Amino acid sequence: FIPRMPMSTLIILPTYNERDNIVALITALLALGDDFTVCVVDDNSPDGTAQLVRDFRERELPEADRPRVHLIVRDKKDGRGGAVRTGLQWGLEQTSPVPFDSFIEMDCDFSHPPSDIPRGLTLLQDADVVMGCRYPDGQIIGWPLHRRVLSFGANTLARCLIRWHIADYTNGFRFYSRRSAELISRLPQQHKGYIYLSETITAFLHYGHHIRCFPIKFVNRERGVSNTTFREVRSSLTGIFQIAWRYRFGHWD
Repeated sequence: FIPRMPMSTLIILPTYNERDNIVALITALLALGDDFTVCVVDDNSPDGTAQLVRDFRERELPEADRPRVHLIVRDKKDGRGGAVRTGLQWGLEQTSPVPFDSFIEMDCDFSHPPSDIPRGLTLLQDADVVMGCRYPDGQIIGWPLHRRVLSFGANTLARCLIRWHIADYTNGFRFYSRRSAELISRLPQQHKGYIYLSETITAFLHYGHHIRCFPIKFVNRERGVSNTTFREVRSSLTGIFQIAWRYRFGHWD
């Protein structure tokens, strides 16, 4: 017996300067089946990412398939977390042809394999949140040593400060039930950028949402340039202490 996958899934792609990847990724995601819709949330990329999405939608997709690709352009680069929230809020408002009952966020550089999406959705049948994780049993391909050290160190710190059983607080390949998407949308955002990934996982823990994980092969981007900056890494280290303090002693509402 194979559990039935959700009938309507929204995949949210936060983008900034992803012209080298975006069309190929959208094509791969739409090929997964008619139950998938893609929402690109672009932070006004100077490389023309948004225009590529518009052109692809109008020139390459049949008219009947165009509603499966939605584009939101924000005024400026304002962090991955806010982009994902914007996509979730849009998706939660949609009711035609049917409301979305599951939501996915993922990177746009193919570091998160589209082929893993059916597995994540299957696990979501008895969970609130599912994460495709690099730790402890996944693989990381193509990262330099300093990226490995920073990532492993940040996650070990988060595990010590918050909850040890979550091994990958900073992954961005996530599957949400409608209940969990509504929680993210409702709670105020305290941190911008990638640290927001740790903030949302901690919120799920606080509110008792059931989190499941599965290992993935994370392959470093082959095209385009990473948007992670040293300033964001430094901010994340500060932010994780603030998040842990709120989790143990503060309030989330």
